[in-house]
Amino acid sequence: MSENINIEVGKKLDNIKDILGIESIIGVNQGQSGYDLSRDINFATSYKSKFSCNRIIFGAPGTGKSFRLNTEKDELLVDGGEYERVTFHQDYSYAHFVGTYKPTMIDPISNVNTDIVEKDVLSILLDQSKFAQEKYDLLYEKFKDDNLTRLPILLGLYTDDNFNTLKKDGTRAINDNNVEKNHGRAIRSYVNLITERKSLPEISYEYVPGPFIRTLVNALKNSKTSTPKPFLLIIEEINRANTAAVFGDVFQLLDRDNDEVSEYPIQTSQDLKKYLVKELGGTISDYTEIRIPNNMFIWATMNSADQGVFPMDTAFKRRWDFTYVGINDNENGIIGKTVILGKGEYARKVEWNELRKAINNELLSSKVNEDKFIGPYFISKKNIGDKIDMIPEKFINIFKNKLLMYLFEDAAKHIRNRLFTGCSEVNLYSGICYEFDEKGVFIFCERIQNKFIDKP
Repeated sequence: MSENINIEVGKKLDNIKDILGIESIIGVNQGQSGYDLSRDINFATSYKSKFSCNRIIFGAPGTGKSFRLNTEKDELLVDGGEYERVTFHQDYSYAHFVGTYKPTMIDPISNVNTDIVEKDVLSILLDQSKFAQEKYDLLYEKFKDDNLTRLPILLGLYTDDNFNTLKKDGTRAINDNNVEKNHGRAIRSYVNLITERKSLPEISYEYVPGPFIRTLVNALKNSKTSTPKPFLLIIEEINRANTAAVFGDVFQLLDRDNDEVSEYPIQTSQDLKKYLVKELGGTISDYTEIRIPNNMFIWATMNSADQGVFPMDTAFKRRWDFTYVGINDNENGIIGKTVILGKGEYARKVEWNELRKAINNELLSSKVNEDKFIGPYFISKKNIGDKIDMIPEKFINIFKNKLLMYLFEDAAKHIRNRLFTGCSEVNLYSGICYEFDEKGVFIFCERIQNKFIDKP
């Protein structure tokens, strides 16, 4: 019998915790992920890293920017920590990045009277080290002036023990609480305690954080511990959105002092204050201003060669450490990868790395900007594997539909007559592709053709 009671009590406790969205309501408030919310936030934690907190990795297309960032991400988080990745686009906004109030669907759950079910009351009700009478006596003063009759009802939800109840004037009401407990169970749906009846789904508005606030909150939670870890926000294609609009006032936080903490805090909205209290503990007044702690990292990639991207102003750039990935920095992984291009007398054994370098040299001689050059992984590594010479069809299709299109429409748009001298019609993309099937490297100028003399 006692075992069944314990199981029921356990179910009630889990139900209450799930409904309230709290991890612990007895003793130390640990919040999510076991962090001790009673401890103060430490913006300048003891965490140290060789990596810069604000980084932008940039370079020509196909130079392996994302690959490098991902590799260094693993190095940063080797001893623990978390990361979140987001990709900017033209419609990306401050509300997406930081957060905003949004309509959200409330799942049907058991009804809870939030006027009574408060954390301090529950901490007593759910304290298994106290008898029912002790709990009643501790809560009597709180319920004496209002809704006193709900107190035995509440206690009836959490214990089968007998306890003596009091009237509002402090005199004894009855000698045994069984009647009131039964009465409480009968009117439970009326007083809107925990009911068996499921409510219908509803739409509610609540603050929904974006990736910036999610990463910030996790970093601040971790700053309360004695073993701080890094928390990384990765932004792919940072210049594909209007960064000034996306970052908004958060832009000010990117200025970091010698401890890598935001040098200038920003004011927080009332909505954000409430969310931070919910996630980090404390009171509204604790979050008048916010900063970025030194265990939060923001890394991004940027491809300045793309058309239609948003420019970033100097003030924004000044707050980042830029790392340039050179056009040949990561070529080791593709050296020696060959393919047969062309047919008949035009057939040649071609090394991909040498072909892209030859094309880049022609772009350079025509004064095309370096950020338009072709990186070693413009064609992904999976398509230039060790046996590429055994299956040239796949490489050829990708070469036509990806690289030739890029040259025709972008990088070599104004020098087609110089680059595609081997083609009879340089102003038709379809014509260039058709001739490439037959001629291979012989669609290009003689300087490129002469680099590939090995016949299969």
